[in-house]
Amino acid sequence: MRRNKLNTLLQDESLLIGSREEIQKLATKDSARILVVSDSHGAYSNLLLILRQFGVISDALVFCGDGICDISKLISNAVDEDEIKAIIPPVIGIVEGNNDADLYPVRNVLSDEPYYVQLKVPIFNVLEACGQRIYFTHGHRNSLYLGTGEIVSAAKKSNCKIALYGHTHIAAEKLGEVFTINPGSCFRPRGGQKPSFAMLNLTKNIGFECIFYELSISGSKPFFPARTF
Repeated sequence: MRRNKLNTLLQDESLLIGSREEIQKLATKDSARILVVSDSHGAYSNLLLILRQFGVISDALVFCGDGICDISKLISNAVDEDEIKAIIPPVIGIVEGNNDADLYPVRNVLSDEPYYVQLKVPIFNVLEACGQRIYFTHGHRNSLYLGTGEIVSAAKKSNCKIALYGHTHIAAEKLGEVFTINPGSCFRPRGGQKPSFAMLNLTKNIGFECIFYELSISGSKPFFPARTF
């Protein structure tokens, strides 16, 4: 089930985290699972719980901002802790939220390099999986409380038909010219929801679906968002 080669945890020039080989492999896979998480706000244990439940079966992790400190801690801890390294998907995408910085120190896996290196955090990025281009951003610069129109426009400019975002802390999806997905917050949900995240399942030349999960230590369960945004 799991790849034999562990994630190198190095940041590629695309600002995705993972080896160039794994990034290219993801782009052409016949099927893939993209774990989508957002707004952990320092709740590292919640992020770790999600990865312990779903990291091994995921081909990539996209973190939609506000909690990059938790991603930094995850990568740094994985350098010395094999159990953590083993549950991290081979490709990670990150973006800056309104409560994040654009640079974070992380432990370096290369012994002949400095002990710490800087993790660069973009405002948006694009991940390719199964022939699909996936746009992702936090959304705080996109007037989200007026709707997802600005994110849809940005995704279309990047030639993407799927867009992932966070910021509202409300799990939601909307089909249209661009399929927009907000996984909700894994720590501070709003709108009466519970802490949540999502799994985006893609199949090459067929399509995609999104499954939302309510986070639970006893086993996270699928749910349908009570409202869309």
